[in-house]
Amino acid sequence: MKRVRCGFTLIEVSLFLVITAAVFVGVAVGTQNSIFQQRYNDAVQNYVEFLRTIYSQVTNVQSESTGRSGWAIYGKLVTFNRNDEGGNAITSYNVIGRIGNASEGNVLKKLADLDANVVMDSKPVGFVENYTPRWASQIQDTASWNESEGEDKGYRLFTGALLIVRSPNTGTVYTYIYKYEYSLETVDNDAIDVDKAIAAGKNPFLYTKDGVEMNRLTDDSFRQEDVDFCVNPNGVDKSTLRRDIRIIKNARNASGIEMISDDDSRCGD
Repeated sequence: MKRVRCGFTLIEVSLFLVITAAVFVGVAVGTQNSIFQQRYNDAVQNYVEFLRTIYSQVTNVQSESTGRSGWAIYGKLVTFNRNDEGGNAITSYNVIGRIGNASEGNVLKKLADLDANVVMDSKPVGFVENYTPRWASQIQDTASWNESEGEDKGYRLFTGALLIVRSPNTGTVYTYIYKYEYSLETVDNDAIDVDKAIAAGKNPFLYTKDGVEMNRLTDDSFRQEDVDFCVNPNGVDKSTLRRDIRIIKNARNASGIEMISDDDSRCGD
């Protein structure tokens, strides 16, 4: 009588398990990559929306009143510092100044002459917003750390301040950028840190240079130029997957915010 073989051989079972495992790994990796890409896209879009909201708050201000007689809201200051964990500390503040006839000159001089500030009575005026990049991403500079600094953390955080203000005379919106460097240990004295300024009883726009009090509201400090923010999904990791978000020079509204293609990006190595 002919015997009929039942079941599978050890080789067949092994092949089945190997193929199943390979398919499972492929699906898992593909799903993980898809989730990572979706989170990265969300982080980029969320940061762009944050910047657009800042412009909207400046261009469509509901009321110029600050609740204090003789003062008006003229725009927004967005500071970019480094927090204690080595990540971004991004905060936006109202810029206020006196109501009156501004002097001759550009909008920075007009604001300086109207005592522009973000603090009154030892606290920020009006709505203050702290922004945290989503999914552990970072907002970085186009530059990387120099080897001479002894740091192996890839790219620098974006540090500085964005000033988006309306002219007291015409209402025209102007965009300025203030950039500074920071050391590995602490933020340099050039940083605009509102909390530290409040603690010291100073105007955040003022600083001391060679023993003389200076006002940052000048073309030497705040400049009109393109500014590139590099959104890195891997934080301090030296990832080349960095999306360039650019605010073009002389941006008047949210249309001046551009998502740059890889071919024109300034966020590469």
